[in-house]
Amino acid sequence: MKFKFQNKSDDVVNPQTQDAALPSHPQTDTTPNLYPELRIISLGGTTAVTKNMTVYECGDFMIVVDCGFGFPDSEMLGVDVVLPDISYILERKNKLKAVFITHGHDDHIGAIPFLIRDLAVPIYSTRLVKGLIEVKLREVNALNNVSLKLMDPEGEGVEIGPFRVDYFRVNHSVPDACGISIKTPHGKILHCADFKFDWTPVLDKPFDVAKMTRLVGDEGTTLLLSDCLGATTEGYARSEKSIESTFDELLEKAKGKQVFVTTISSNVSRMAQAIDSAKKHGRRIVLAGRSIEQTVDVAQKLGYLKSDPSLFIEKDKAMKFPQGEILYIIAGAYGQSESAISRISRGEHESLILEEGAYVIFSADPNPPGVREDVDALIDRLTLKNAIVIYSEIQENLHVSGHGLRGDQRLVAALSRAKYFMPIGGTVKHMRAYANMLYEMGAVPGCVFECLEGDVLILRNGTATRGEKVAVSNVFVDGRIVGDVGEKVIQDRNALSQDGIVVVVVPVSQNGQLGKVDIVTRGFVYVKESKELLRDSFEVIERIFNENKNEWKNKGLIKGSIEKALSKFLYKKTGREPLVLVSVVEI
Repeated sequence: MKFKFQNKSDDVVNPQTQDAALPSHPQTDTTPNLYPELRIISLGGTTAVTKNMTVYECGDFMIVVDCGFGFPDSEMLGVDVVLPDISYILERKNKLKAVFITHGHDDHIGAIPFLIRDLAVPIYSTRLVKGLIEVKLREVNALNNVSLKLMDPEGEGVEIGPFRVDYFRVNHSVPDACGISIKTPHGKILHCADFKFDWTPVLDKPFDVAKMTRLVGDEGTTLLLSDCLGATTEGYARSEKSIESTFDELLEKAKGKQVFVTTISSNVSRMAQAIDSAKKHGRRIVLAGRSIEQTVDVAQKLGYLKSDPSLFIEKDKAMKFPQGEILYIIAGAYGQSESAISRISRGEHESLILEEGAYVIFSADPNPPGVREDVDALIDRLTLKNAIVIYSEIQENLHVSGHGLRGDQRLVAALSRAKYFMPIGGTVKHMRAYANMLYEMGAVPGCVFECLEGDVLILRNGTATRGEKVAVSNVFVDGRIVGDVGEKVIQDRNALSQDGIVVVVVPVSQNGQLGKVDIVTRGFVYVKESKELLRDSFEVIERIFNENKNEWKNKGLIKGSIEKALSKFLYKKTGREPLVLVSVVEI
């Protein structure tokens, strides 16, 4: 059965029908538009699942949707998180008027504490998301410097210059998630970040299909930006409600045993289900991990969680209680090395001890790029401590994705009645799968724009074209340092981790004579067994110095020449490329 579309606001659509067809789009008004072109710039959330940030720029006005961070991959040694590159925005700082947030996951709000001081504009979000942002800003003493504006997904939108922005409810793995309608001089845009259809949500209301279709209106949408992460899987995403029985079954099996449940810190719905199950089984709750504690505190204060406070025990006192009467909700589902569950797995937690036979339940899939290895290593450590580790690969109905599958995506695409499409929130393979799905639905060839980070899409009088790419790069956070750790530093760290380092001190007298050269290695060769290699290295250094003796005062020339020659020599002899650092000093 095909969807039947007409240009009427009272169309009825069967949401369980997967065989959706895209409608033909109404004729675009060809009247010349007096406003400058609309530029849509992907600064994150396209090539990878995380670090979501999209810029909408029209003349002297600019708004941003989402401001999230990403997770480092295995080659980003020492990096804590990765931020989107906002250089383009900073160069046009006077244009930026507001930031709009779709939901409360860190890959959509996590960069706010790092970047907002440079942006200094109002941030619009729903109630729970606002509470989570407040916590993050309070931690960096920036709460008083930021204007947080509340958006009611069931109320009216806001007008900012040429933009009219309205929210509508969608479902995700965190309550209060929303899609955004952006009315512009060059057409209407729907920005649907992470979403699915959940007709029985745990703490939320169902997807507001009625408001979305009202916002689409008779004229349809010019552009749909859609979550594409589930585009490789057929069907519809399951409801959060479907996993309630899983906690009950596992707690029944774990009678008398210590139980830990780890999930992502913003998954309030999952925590609510774990708390309800614990209460049924006579267990009290211990929250472990600052992010978990903060989220539960915000959710309790705002009324999303309504658990009796007497149900909770402070983690510092937890070990004094019978462990079979406690359920721990603990941070670290992505295997973060300093998270509470990771420290417990290493026996390094300040107050909690893992007992033999304890149940550790992972109620989150390791979706973000770069975390799979960390999660597997964590599971291995817990298993070696004789814990009973439960995770999605061995236990069904343990995690429900917050991202819609092809059925959900087809439905939003059909309801949007969009002329153009831009997949977001997935990797390259997900974007291509989403594009192929639309073409199977009858989309016009070339109407899907698979944008990488830095790509620009231009809307002009309802027509979309590609613009000149914006230069972007990863911005790394290492401890409290933001941006000073660049790609070159990461390359050096990788070289150090793989082939070690060779440090050469080249002393030069005041009359240009070479003194006694000192070579120090770490992680490259065992010195006592490499005397011949080091002797030959001294000869290389002496030869290069003599070749450049007339320029001995030019320390940069001497340094660079020796580094280049020695690196080439060591690679020829060993097949390895240590980091070679030369210091030329006058004596």
